[in-house]
Amino acid sequence: MNQEKIPWEIISAQLKGNASFQQKELLRNWLSESEENVKTYQQILCDWQISNQKINFYTPDTERLWGKLLARIEKQPQKRLIPLRVYRWVAAAAVLVLVFLSGMWMGNFSSFFANELVYTSVISPKGSRTQIVLPDSTCVWLNSGSEIRYPTSFAQKTRDVYIVGECFFDVTKDQQRQFVVHAEKVDVRVFGTQFNVRENESSKQVDVALLEGKVSVFSKQNQPLTELKPGEQFTLANGKATVQQVSNIERLVAWKDNMLIFENEPFESVIQTLESWYGVEFSVDSQMLTKHNYTFKVKTESLSDVLDLISVITPIEYKIDGDKVMINYKNR
Repeated sequence: MNQEKIPWEIISAQLKGNASFQQKELLRNWLSESEENVKTYQQILCDWQISNQKINFYTPDTERLWGKLLARIEKQPQKRLIPLRVYRWVAAAAVLVLVFLSGMWMGNFSSFFANELVYTSVISPKGSRTQIVLPDSTCVWLNSGSEIRYPTSFAQKTRDVYIVGECFFDVTKDQQRQFVVHAEKVDVRVFGTQFNVRENESSKQVDVALLEGKVSVFSKQNQPLTELKPGEQFTLANGKATVQQVSNIERLVAWKDNMLIFENEPFESVIQTLESWYGVEFSVDSQMLTKHNYTFKVKTESLSDVLDLISVITPIEYKIDGDKVMINYKNR
């Protein structure tokens, strides 16, 4: 790959954990451009992870120290000359002592550096789903455009991960270490279970759906919000928290199996899901908003196949231009 086309500055910010929202969007767009970009990013992640496991040794300010040394020499009284070979022997001995002391210093502090957590970030490109396995064997599915950040090894007391977007978790049971998902608006705490966390940036809504086991949902201020039972979904929208029983909760997480299931979904919700699923942007005729609900299933169908299906239910005409899709009412 052409090295000049790699967004090194943005990737560096992402790996350091200080990337801005705009930088993250640019990175997601770059990843969605090609499979080669995804492979390049994965290789960079791998190299970065390996390099960050090395100890960052102390680097002395040689110029300052050399200046101090010269100043001390100048203050010393003049002594008789010593043969050059003696100086060489003394210099060699000094180097050996320095190496020995450096080894002692690194030995004393290597454990300190080893305790620093090294994080890995994974972004699922737009229009794609990504599955990863965490260090504790927990399986995570990332929906289109979603991101997860996790340590290369978990701490002794908790297993903390940080997400953006939508992720499904199949958490390995460990009664000694709680698993904590840190989303933007809530934290979800479990010991071992299957659940889905979805945060919608545009609507500022977060949903937590539980398939099995038990999860506790907390606010970012560490206040308990609810404890879910299997088949229940927690929703936080406009500052209001609700819990409801979902009759077919599997459909909410069917995306991890590369399937979409719509059951009496409003048109706006369908379009929003399709945008993320196919990695496109819709421009919709305002006449269609708030007027139609749809029930259908998507698995291997292309975007044009899905739009053809919608056109059977609703008289529409559409145009696909790259990642832009325009939908209008069909003139009869």
